Amino acid sequence: MRFSRLGFAFLALTTWGATQDQPAAKTDASPAAAQPAATRDQASTPAPSTSPAVDAASVKGSTFQSDYFKFTYELPAGWKALDDSVRMKSNHDVLAEDAETSKMAAAAAAQKKASTKGGSKSPSNAPAVSPVAERYSLMAASPNGLNSLAAPVLPRINIWAHRRVPPFDSPMEHARSAIGGKHSNVLVAPQEVTYNGHTFTRVQLITPGGQYQSRYITEIGEYLVGFDFLAESERELVELSETIKSVRFQ
Repeated sequence: MRFSRLGFAFLALTTWGATQDQPAAKTDASPAAAQPAATRDQASTPAPSTSPAVDAASVKGSTFQSDYFKFTYELPAGWKALDDSVRMKSNHDVLAEDAETSKMAAAAAAQKKASTKGGSKSPSNAPAVSPVAERYSLMAASPNGLNSLAAPVLPRINIWAHRRVPPFDSPMEHARSAIGGKHSNVLVAPQEVTYNGHTFTRVQLITPGGQYQSRYITEIGEYLVGFDFLAESERELVELSETIKSVRFQ
C-alpha cells in the first residue's frame, strides 16, 4: 500500500581614558556603576531561548508527550513508536525539500513574469512568493513498530503538525481538502467534535489506496495538529479512533 510522505555572539568592547590635567571624575556610587563593565554587559545579554523544537516529542511506556504543543496521548497497549532520531531527521529533510521547492517555484514565477509582454521587474509587480509549508511528524506508531515514516504498515497512528498556510489554515478547510480527491470514499463528512474540553474537526474516509482513515485536526497557535488513524477495516478503524479520547492538553 502506498503512503504519502507525510519539519543558532555578542561581543562588547569598552574603552576609557582620562588626561592628567583633567579633574578626577566624581564617583558614581550606584550599584550598576560599581559593577565591572564585563559583568554589566553579561547581565544585559538576553538568555538563550529554552523553547523546545516544534517536533520535540517522546513516548514513555504507552504515553506520548508533545513538549512544544503541551499535550499527552495514550497509545494502544503494546504499540511501538518510530525512533525519535529517525523521525526528526526525516522532518529536517522534508523542511529542506519544501524550502527548495518554494525557492524554485518563486524563481520560475519571476522568470515567467519578466518574459510576459509588458511585464515589469519592479518589486510592486513581482509575483507573490508562497510561504514555505512547515510539516512535522510528531509521532508514528504501529503494533510492531516502524523503521521509517514511509513504511507501508497498517494499522498505524500518525500525529503531525503543519504551520497554518492559506487557504487550508483552519481545521475545517484542512479536513475538506482531505476528501477533495475524486477517488476518496467519504464515510463521515467533516464535523466538529469535542473531547475533554478540546475541539477537533473530524473526517473519516477510505483513501484511494484502500486504507480506512480517521483524521482529527485541531488548531494550536500557528499550527494545525492532526491525528491520523489508519486501518484495514472499518471496525478496526472505529476501535483505533476511540483512543483520541485519551488526549489531554495542559
